[in-house]
Amino acid sequence: MDPPENVCPLLKDPDAYNPDTIDLINNITERNYWLPCLENMVKKFITKASFLNPDNPAATENAEICFQRFHSLVVKASADPNVLTPLSIRTLLEFNEDNLRDNNFKDAWCLQKEAESNAALKELRERVDFIDSIADFDSKWLEIITGVLAGNVFDWGSTVVADILETSTNFGLSQAMNTIEKRPWFRDNLDMWIQKLKREPYREVVIFVDNAGVDFILGILPLAREFLKLNAKVILTANSSPALNDVTCQELKLYSSQAASHCPVLSEGLNTGQLLTVENGQKGPCLDLTNLSPELCRMMSTADLVVIEGMGRAVHTNLYAKFTVDSVKLAVLKNE
Repeated sequence: MDPPENVCPLLKDPDAYNPDTIDLINNITERNYWLPCLENMVKKFITKASFLNPDNPAATENAEICFQRFHSLVVKASADPNVLTPLSIRTLLEFNEDNLRDNNFKDAWCLQKEAESNAALKELRERVDFIDSIADFDSKWLEIITGVLAGNVFDWGSTVVADILETSTNFGLSQAMNTIEKRPWFRDNLDMWIQKLKREPYREVVIFVDNAGVDFILGILPLAREFLKLNAKVILTANSSPALNDVTCQELKLYSSQAASHCPVLSEGLNTGQLLTVENGQKGPCLDLTNLSPELCRMMSTADLVVIEGMGRAVHTNLYAKFTVDSVKLAVLKNE
């Protein structure tokens, strides 16, 4: 029997699938760590609300209301984890996004995403030229994947990273690459995967993208470009609704089109249908593979590689997800 139209067609066992990696209901230690951590993230938005939303004179006041609602939920969840079903990092972050939308923040980070993406686009040509200058296959792919990880540092949902970005005026991809841990990484199967890629290039790749700006433009697009050069079809998929500084499906189309003017490979991919963009059905910064957009499910049914990027999508959710095809999960752990 075919899976429902919203369920990822490449999940190995959809009935056993649980998107949430960490059990906040039964694990008190995890709950006592993550509830204050997420509350601090929501509170931090208050001081940035008016700067990020200059056309909203009530931005700070609305952000305070959002925080108080989130704080109230955290207090209740600390006493009774069943107040949110299920209680997880994913559902808490979705609650926060719904809360923002209910208080006139339709896309709270829109201007920040636009500014960071425009700046990153100016560096794209130099980035792909550098990648092309690397002749050795293994070294080239190590550079590409390290670039994706470095790009993933640019996440305003992490209070640790937000502090760095707020205090540094020249923190870019090269600086972020220097912050990446030396290999071997916490989970590191890269060498084995590169050897398989060299032997058997993939035919169709679906990439779940994360943050706008450096992450998408200088991390993910060079990755997609290299797959295109290996004659793979590439499907880029992003959120249906805004969440933090994550790329939305509308921005995905815009940024990909803008990047194509800097890169003939991306331009040809878009023109020939080898590079496609589609919404993923999500409204928060995590990923539930049983709640995808039907269009994405149809498009990805023939993919032979799933790439999931970002802490929310690849660690908070889907760390243990199993697929019927190869999968690559790429994320930088950004909590203290």
